[in-house]
Amino acid sequence: MLLLLATSARPNLAYAGCGCSKPPPKPAAVIPSVAAPGMPVTFYDRRFYKNQKWNVLFTSGTTSILTSARVVKKRDITDSTGKTSNPQLVVTVPNLPPGPTSITISHGRRVEMLIPADSFVTMGSLIGVSQKNSELELSQYSTSVGDDGTLYVGVGGLNTVCDAMKFQSVLDGYPLRFGDGDVLIFNGQGYFIDALDPASHNHFFINPGGTSTSDQLVYERHSFQQYCIDHAPGGSKQVDPKDPNWHLDGTPHVDYSIVIFAINGHFDSGATQAPGPISSQMNMETELGDGIGDWEPEPNQPED
Repeated sequence: MLLLLATSARPNLAYAGCGCSKPPPKPAAVIPSVAAPGMPVTFYDRRFYKNQKWNVLFTSGTTSILTSARVVKKRDITDSTGKTSNPQLVVTVPNLPPGPTSITISHGRRVEMLIPADSFVTMGSLIGVSQKNSELELSQYSTSVGDDGTLYVGVGGLNTVCDAMKFQSVLDGYPLRFGDGDVLIFNGQGYFIDALDPASHNHFFINPGGTSTSDQLVYERHSFQQYCIDHAPGGSKQVDPKDPNWHLDGTPHVDYSIVIFAINGHFDSGATQAPGPISSQMNMETELGDGIGDWEPEPNQPED
């Protein structure tokens, strides 16, 4: 479902990693469908009413955690006009182990909604980056593969990165092979951001891996200097503090502080990825742009 959603919602891929003018996420019972512990997710149902208290039970593997929240009425992220408001239940994903996750939502003692494990994935903790060159070696990095065989890797802290930055990532001990069409990027709200395909080869590509390592994923993220200026307090696209999916001027806000890489692929044996948690060493390098790369300038989007 996630792959089909992304394929149908791709904008001009040459400028896919920029700006707030993007097609909104498609309507669903839960948005986004992939999240790390600590990230908010939003549930939609016609039975919700403002201020109702609902219980939400997350189950990943053998771990179940119960939380609760009250329904709020907010603008619907799936309608980019901002004219649709509806009751929504916003819940923070609890500290679950990575893996496909079922969600049971109940009001009182009655179960009203069931989101099966093939429709939601708890991925591993976000890999934190900042505006500097760095070499990260996470020896016990854990994340998950969804029921559809997609591996999810989340990167956070990008709200502090305004300069152009190159990311190079390899999983040591997880020799996954992938190519064009196998890697998609979403943000933490569920917006489709970019894809690895021929149209993105000026900033998004792979290098072959070794016998015990995955292929190397290289992503060159252009400058976000103007984006950072526009979204700063007093800027033309300041975020509404009461509803961070929107700017104060009423237009949609696309948040780039978190990006999620959705990676399909296969192993040298031809086997595909099995659903469930995975653990390996994550090696990630971040490098600020030097000002001469053709991928570095921030594309101009006057419609933002």
